[in-house]
Amino acid sequence: MSSLPTELIDNILEHLYYNKGVPDKSSLLACSLVSTAWTEPAQRLLFRQVTLGHALHGTRRHKSFLDATNPSTKRGRSLAQHIRALEIYVGDKTGADLDDSDLVDILSRTPRLYELALRVAGVHQLSLHTTEKLMRLATPHRPADDDSADEYPPLRIRSLVLLSCGIQSPILYQLLQVWPSIEFLYIGVEIATPPPKWAPSFKLYQLTLMRTPRVAILSWLLSSSIETLRIVMFRDAPGRDLNPLLEAVGPGLRSLRLMNYGPRATTILKFCPNLEELVIVQLSTLFKLDSLPPSLEHLSCRNLPSEDQSLGSIIGAVRELQRLRVVTCVREVKEDAKFVELEALCESKKVELYLDETPFWVREDSVYVDRFPRSKSVANFALMS
Repeated sequence: MSSLPTELIDNILEHLYYNKGVPDKSSLLACSLVSTAWTEPAQRLLFRQVTLGHALHGTRRHKSFLDATNPSTKRGRSLAQHIRALEIYVGDKTGADLDDSDLVDILSRTPRLYELALRVAGVHQLSLHTTEKLMRLATPHRPADDDSADEYPPLRIRSLVLLSCGIQSPILYQLLQVWPSIEFLYIGVEIATPPPKWAPSFKLYQLTLMRTPRVAILSWLLSSSIETLRIVMFRDAPGRDLNPLLEAVGPGLRSLRLMNYGPRATTILKFCPNLEELVIVQLSTLFKLDSLPPSLEHLSCRNLPSEDQSLGSIIGAVRELQRLRVVTCVREVKEDAKFVELEALCESKKVELYLDETPFWVREDSVYVDRFPRSKSVANFALMS
C-alpha cells in the first residue's frame, strides 16, 4: 500500500471523504494509520473541517488540537493551513467550555479559514478585548512579539454560520463588523436585537434563515446586498410585511429554497422571475406546483422518506418546464407507484433524475455556483480560499 503513487492515494482518500454529505472522519483516521505515505494526505483532509465542541476547554482533545496546530512547528503550521471550516462551541469557561479568548487563540492558528460556525451559550456578547483582537486578525498584522517580522495576511472569513446564541445577543453584528468579507450567512437562531447604527459593507451572495428575523433586522442585513444576493433559503415562509424586500431582491435571485410549498410560496415565486433553482423540502399533497418560473433548470423536492412523495406534482412540473435539466428527489421515491412514469418522462426530455441520499439538514458548501445543483465535493475546497 505504501508503494502506491501519491496521486492514487489522494484519489482514494477524496473518494472516501464524504458519506452522505458528512465527512467520514473514522475512515480517514484509519487510512492515516496505513503507512507513512498515507498519513500526511489523510491528515490534510481530516483537518479540512474541524469541530471543537461542548465542555472541551483543557481536555485532551482541546490540547491535541493546540499541539497539532502549534505555530512554532513546521508540522503545526502545515496542518493549520489546511483548515477551511471550523465549528466551535463558545460558552463560559467556568463550565469547562471554550470562551471568547479561546476563540481568538484558535482563529489565530487558522490563517486560511473560510467558514466559521459558532454555537454560543452563556455569553451575551464578545468582550471589547476580544473584538479588538479579532479585528487585528482580520487586518494585515505582525506577530505581537516581533515587530520586525513580515506582516501576516488578514484572516478573511467568507462564510459565517451562527447556530445558536441568545435571542438578544449582538454577537451576529459584532462578527459582521469584524469580517465585512462575509458573503455566505447562515442564521440558525432567532435574532431580536435591533440592528446597529453602523452601515453594513458586507455583500451577501447567499443568506440562509432558519428563523426569519423582523423586517428592520432583515432590511439591515440586506441593505448592502440587493445587487449581489443570489441564493436565499427560508425555513419559515416570509410574511407579507417582507414583500417590499422580496420585490427588491427577487429579480436577482438564482436559487430559492423553501421548507414547505403552499399558497404563500406561489406568491413568493412571483417576486423571483429569473430563478434557476427551486428547492422544496416538503411538498404539499393539496397544492400543485403551479406557475413556476420558466427559467428553472433544477427542481429539488426532498420530502421526508416516510411521507407522500407527491410525484404527481413533480411530473406536472417536468412536463411544463422547458429549460429543466435536473430533478432531485430522495432515494425513497423509487418505491412510489408513479416513479416509473417520472423516470420515463425525464428520459424522454433528457432531464437528469438524481436520487440523493444526503439528509436535507446537511449544509451545502458555501461556494459560488456556475450551474445548479451545487453538490458537496472535495473539489470545492479549491474554491475556499
